[in-house]
Amino acid sequence: MSTPKVTLIITQRERFSLTKPSLESILSDYASYPFELIYVDGNSPAPVQQYLQQQAQTHEFMSLIRRDRYLGSNVARNIALPQVQDADYIVFLDNDVIIEPGWLKQLVDCAEEEQAGIIVPLILQGQPGSPEIEVHVAGIKTIWRQRRFGKKWFEQKQLLYGKQLREVEPDLHRTPVDSVEFHCLMARHSLMQAVVLDEVFDSLASHTDLCLQATDLGEKIFLEPSSRVTFLNPRQITLFTETDIPFYLFKWSEKSIEDVFNRTYRKWKIAKDDPSIWSIWKWVIQNRQLPFKWSTEEGSRERKILEFCQRRWCPGWLRTLLEYIVFKQAFPKSGIPSNLKEVANVCK
Repeated sequence: MSTPKVTLIITQRERFSLTKPSLESILSDYASYPFELIYVDGNSPAPVQQYLQQQAQTHEFMSLIRRDRYLGSNVARNIALPQVQDADYIVFLDNDVIIEPGWLKQLVDCAEEEQAGIIVPLILQGQPGSPEIEVHVAGIKTIWRQRRFGKKWFEQKQLLYGKQLREVEPDLHRTPVDSVEFHCLMARHSLMQAVVLDEVFDSLASHTDLCLQATDLGEKIFLEPSSRVTFLNPRQITLFTETDIPFYLFKWSEKSIEDVFNRTYRKWKIAKDDPSIWSIWKWVIQNRQLPFKWSTEEGSRERKILEFCQRRWCPGWLRTLLEYIVFKQAFPKSGIPSNLKEVANVCK
């Protein structure tokens, strides 16, 4: 039996500054399971662009697609998908994950043995290789609650979120799940030819939309916890450069999030009074404010402005304006320095 062929598609989630450690972890494990690699670069700053060009010239299995504008995640994936040739599987990776050795073979083995359409590794968060590392997501539980007039309430739970790996590791095993996240996701090429990656959905809902389509087609979705990657979550890995900020705000803007929710109302028939809507929106606001939070002191005027912006009744235009004022006043020109520790040992 021939070895299944795999193509990786890497797209930029929300920051450019983590490009190098993430890509180097992936390239360092190439020999464990060879792959083709398509990297989609949407308007990265010159140093990152030059680094990616150098890597593409060095590695014959890597191709680079450049666009001189910021790209939503599904927009970038759709740019790359037509370039995939004879792969059996496609792996979607964000540019802020660190892989662990053997990650890809474990995913392929699970796909072949379970005949699954979508397979994901265990997604961790924190310092790669740290004994304190946590689970970011071990699959997602989805609950639908029927409401009047054919509408629904929608609830999702990230399984094992925030649990220390060492506490839950003995109980981890390969298992089917309702949904997964796009930090690292492998899908059968044939499935990707049968679904549509909706370009309105970005990091907030793109994974759910894909999994709903896969489920409707009768595909199985599996977690394979023996394969592991670490998401460099900005809540723990606080590196932000000045050139990260425009892209970060583009990905989490009020307008883009409003567009996502409007799409879910129509496409998934979500009721507008769904109580989960505001909790998700507040999470987005807090996530968008992270670089400004790390730039201000607890109890400062700037921090109080950010907290004011998290109130439900604060209009989006005012929230955007006030956050920008805090950015201009507080964010250091030198950026927020990296607290990411050496990851080479994780990738050997």
